[in-house]
Amino acid sequence: MPGRLQYIAKMDAQLKKWDADVDELRAQGKQINADARAAYFGRIKELRASRDAAQKTFQAVRSAGEAAGLQLQAGMEGAWDTMIKALERVSADLHK
Repeated sequence: MPGRLQYIAKMDAQLKKWDADVDELRAQGKQINADARAAYFGRIKELRASRDAAQKTFQAVRSAGEAAGLQLQAGMEGAWDTMIKALERVSADLHK
C-alpha cells in the first residue's frame, strides 16, 4: 500500500506541475506574433485536453482498489508520456 500511496502522491504533484507548465507556456504565447499565436494557442488547447485525460485516469487510479489501481497505472503512464511529449513539442515550437 505505501507504494501505491507514493505513486498517487507523485502523480498528483506531476499534474500540478503540468498545470503550471501549461500556464507558463500560455503566458509566453501571448508574446509571439499574431500569425503564429492562433496555431500556438491551438496547441495549448491540445495540451489542456491531454492534461484533462491524464487527470481523469489519475482519478480512476486514486479511487480504484489495490489490484485495479495497479492495472490503471499502465494507462496513467501512457497519459504521462503523451503529456510530456506534447509539452516538449509546444515548448520547442515557442522557442524556434
